[in-house]
Amino acid sequence: MDEKIKNEIEKSLQYLGIAFDDAYQKFLSICEENNVEETDPSAIGCWRSYVSQGIRANKRGGESKSNNLTKQCFGAFIALEAPRDMMAWNRTKAKEEYIRDADKALEEGIVALATQNALGKWTVSRYFKGDYQEKVVSELPEGAEEVEDAMIIPLDTTERYMNGGENRNFGKPLPAQQMRRSGIFYGSVEGGDFSVYQFSYKNQGGVDFQPNTFDWVHFTAIPSEDGNNIYGMTDVTLKTLIANDDLDPENSAYRNMGHFNFQDLLVESFNENVCALVDIDRKHIQMQTLPSSQRFVVTDGTVCNMNMTPTSNGNRILNITDLNAEFDYENEAGMVTCWIPEHLNIDFGIGSNIIVIGRTSQRIVDGEADPVTINVSSILVTEKRGSPIESAQPVEENYDWF
Repeated sequence: MDEKIKNEIEKSLQYLGIAFDDAYQKFLSICEENNVEETDPSAIGCWRSYVSQGIRANKRGGESKSNNLTKQCFGAFIALEAPRDMMAWNRTKAKEEYIRDADKALEEGIVALATQNALGKWTVSRYFKGDYQEKVVSELPEGAEEVEDAMIIPLDTTERYMNGGENRNFGKPLPAQQMRRSGIFYGSVEGGDFSVYQFSYKNQGGVDFQPNTFDWVHFTAIPSEDGNNIYGMTDVTLKTLIANDDLDPENSAYRNMGHFNFQDLLVESFNENVCALVDIDRKHIQMQTLPSSQRFVVTDGTVCNMNMTPTSNGNRILNITDLNAEFDYENEAGMVTCWIPEHLNIDFGIGSNIIVIGRTSQRIVDGEADPVTINVSSILVTEKRGSPIESAQPVEENYDWF
């Protein structure tokens, strides 16, 4: 980071009431909004304008902390997925392209090549917007790896985002790993009306953030400008998480939500995603053209089998069926396998009735489609029976294919 920019931001922290890292992220977003490079002198002018506007708003008696990035959230997570490495697919694709055609992968800016000299330093070569470039560095980025006796560095190939915004990481090394937890949140932001929000939380904070789904919670987060998303911020969101039931009822933040019916919410707010268990295959096909945030199902069934021994990626296995529907013993239609990630609690047994929310998946083997399964992101128990038990049947099939 440029020292002049660093000093400028540090001078303004006392007026913003936020940490330096958060202020710097805001500075980058302001640069992007104004289409200026962060090293451009005009970027400092944009930053000064932003801070000054905030100071004037406070002096006019505007809303308290109106320039604070974080807002107080209250509500419940309807779905919360397991953390995913968002870089894994991009890195694998880059390696495959290099193995397929090394020269083309270099020329198209998919990878950079690194060669070590006699002094132990590295000469890194890449193509950036068609121009060949070389640079000598002492150390390689964490994302560098050896492929076919060559040291390659997978690069970010997204020049512009879908909204037209410039990607400042274009042509730079992809991170070795970038974990992100996604979910669906129903609640209120800063005391506003209850609504549905897409939730996203990156890095270690997102990994450690594990509230129980369908439990009322309080935390702080950053809302998007369009009001459709909320984002976890560094470790602040994690540290401010507290269950509503853990608060003293006399606490001003406590809310009595005993009257709320989550089943009614699922029917009213996610009607397009609700489907009967016997229609899961058809629903899976229908959802393939939808945006990623909308590709999930809400369905219910009776637990007829369970295996609580985690697979290699931590999933437990439940099988659910609709006891009121016809069962096809020939094709096992009407019984669906559910993959339960380790952060979801299972405190019920066989015979329980449950509602599951998750993404459907289907494996194709030798041209034949296997039954659709569900990667579960939340479970709502509607009728609890017994406790979790191990399946008496051995599990022989490889369930960690996806």
